[in-house]
Amino acid sequence: MATLSLRMRDDLKRKAQEMAAQQGVSLNSFITATLAATIAQAETLELFANRLQGVDQAALWKRVMKFMSQTRPGDGPSVEAVRKAIRGE
Repeated sequence: MATLSLRMRDDLKRKAQEMAAQQGVSLNSFITATLAATIAQAETLELFANRLQGVDQAALWKRVMKFMSQTRPGDGPSVEAVRKAIRGE
């Protein structure tokens, strides 16, 4: 595992510490998870860009819109059910 010395603005550090505390993790864990998520997002976007090369964008758009027009809203969980799930109940 590598060690990194990082310089950042004081206000940015303070906000990151606050967010880490809200999540119940250390600043190191918060920064590591945030960086990992950013890298994963960039890699996912690159993967999709590569997969879409040579794809007929108009045809893809038409297929997506056809699918979306066929979807119907369903019964979602209540606000209270979501809160219970977040609390782990």
